[in-house]
Amino acid sequence: MDFYTNITSFKDANGYDIEGSWYPRVTAIVSIKAKPALYRFYAGQASYAAAEAMKNKSAEEGTLVHEVIEKLLQGHPTAIPDTVAPVVAAFQEFQNQHRIIPHQVETKIISRRYGYAGTIDVLAEVDGILGVLDIKTSQAIYRDYGIQTAAYVEALHETGSPSLARWILRLDQSRLCFNGCGAKMREKGGTEKIRNSYGWKAKACSHVWGPSLGEVELKELHGLEHDTKAFLAAKTLWEWEHHEWLSKIA
Repeated sequence: MDFYTNITSFKDANGYDIEGSWYPRVTAIVSIKAKPALYRFYAGQASYAAAEAMKNKSAEEGTLVHEVIEKLLQGHPTAIPDTVAPVVAAFQEFQNQHRIIPHQVETKIISRRYGYAGTIDVLAEVDGILGVLDIKTSQAIYRDYGIQTAAYVEALHETGSPSLARWILRLDQSRLCFNGCGAKMREKGGTEKIRNSYGWKAKACSHVWGPSLGEVELKELHGLEHDTKAFLAAKTLWEWEHHEWLSKIA
């Protein structure tokens, strides 16, 4: 539950002032949906403070990956920190195999019809198809991403954009166990987490980790109408939850 000291803190945390009007942000709206995986993460930490610190550091790492990848897509020279070099190398190999032409990068969009705003990572042509390319640094592609990208596409349609595809570009890196037990070790948020470690062989293994390897996964999302309805339902619930603050915004 978020607590705000005044209307300014509420507006800053949840939206954008654009052309003299305030709009709630897409990511704030979709945060109203329950996230069981996040709850399990918090439950598994030593304390709430420790979980928050890990989550914030993980967000910083994700932001760094975003910044580097977006500069590379735009053709801008950029230093590549050692901490993200494996995933950047994997992305560059992926880029060599696919024709990606960015049209917009880190661009604010507005839905005047439904009253919200957001920032798209990339509007691009991927192998000749135009669409929204949303970059994630998660360990999986979650269903929630469909709600978020549907909101972006709906807003872009209002500007006269043609039919648009939606993709999640998942970027991650992990270390494989040299012993062949099938385990992976993912370093995220300043901690190490072993995953895909199943069966007696992995449990009994004294893991010896190899170098970090980048992972790239591109997934096209379908069911735009269904996802848009879900986003608008989330917006209604978010407005209900924050009615007191929203009533103070002219």
